[in-house]
Amino acid sequence: MKEVLDKFKAIIKSLESEYGSFLVFALFLREQPFETWDIIISANWLNSKEMNSYRLISSKLQEVLTEAESLQFSRIVLLDPADPTVHFLLDLETVKNGGYKEFSGEVLTEKFKFTIKRAYLLRSLK
Repeated sequence: MKEVLDKFKAIIKSLESEYGSFLVFALFLREQPFETWDIIISANWLNSKEMNSYRLISSKLQEVLTEAESLQFSRIVLLDPADPTVHFLLDLETVKNGGYKEFSGEVLTEKFKFTIKRAYLLRSLK
């Protein structure tokens, strides 16, 4: 997973240099039959109601991740900066450039009411 996390750090750095900072960039491993990851993102320059925001993130992922790596991820979730989930993640930990914080799923499962086995917070800046 370290190699994939390094690729996500590069994606974050590239997108931030072009568009601006992310508030939150996280990966959640949800418990389901195929155990795939959700990509959780919040930034002032993204809009969850516009398909172009999803295309922008998706195209950057396709540039950097191999096909096998891409298959580990099931969906991109764009959250409005005012969403309570964003505030919860921001309060968990500050994660700056190049860092990440791994979480076991218990605290997140309790908060979000669905089973999260593991999570990585790659960006969390107020």
